[in-house]
Amino acid sequence: MTKALFINGSPRKNGNTAQLLKRAMDGAREAGAETGLVDLYDHSMNFKGCMSCFACKIKGGRKGVCSFRDDLQPVMEKAADADVLVCGSPVYCGYPTAGLRAFMERLIFPAVNYSDFRSPVINKPKRSASIFTMNCPDRQIYQSNTYDILMDVNARSLGMFGPTEILYSFDTYQFNDYSRYDAAQIDERHKDEMRRTQFPEDLRNAYETGKRLVEEAAGDK
Repeated sequence: MTKALFINGSPRKNGNTAQLLKRAMDGAREAGAETGLVDLYDHSMNFKGCMSCFACKIKGGRKGVCSFRDDLQPVMEKAADADVLVCGSPVYCGYPTAGLRAFMERLIFPAVNYSDFRSPVINKPKRSASIFTMNCPDRQIYQSNTYDILMDVNARSLGMFGPTEILYSFDTYQFNDYSRYDAAQIDERHKDEMRRTQFPEDLRNAYETGKRLVEEAAGDK
């Protein structure tokens, strides 16, 4: 059975990012996959990024999977065994969250082959996607000189494992009660309109992506 793993890099377990990931999971299950979801900001998890222990580079040692022992190590094992990997994160200051970036360090560095940089150490090829949610409207990502480039670099690193893609969800609804926050430049009525009209479309796209990735991964076998 095709295995699909979903990584929530948002501090909110039921926020916009989590909702999109869960719809992608629904699509993956519809396509027949065994699915799992990991909340990186779960209070029970204690982990860091790459610790530079170089255990993944030792001659005769296990290659391609981070073996540093902490709460993320079992997650790395699941990620290595997955046929489909979907990572989701809100965008903070132009980057995915620190939690997701720590996960990505632990995922990517063991695959870097110091004996042949052109041939990453891949235990199992996988289809992948990154889902990014953000407050800004889509036009602003292109008005910035580097914003879209930074997000693309973060996501495209998954391409060493196989075909990868990016889904954006722009102009998201952030607060349950906008009146409590100093956010005078944000129009709550516009945000509510986007939540009612655009976000359902984003959810549909996430569902279709999860389903399609599993179908494509099954065809790769």
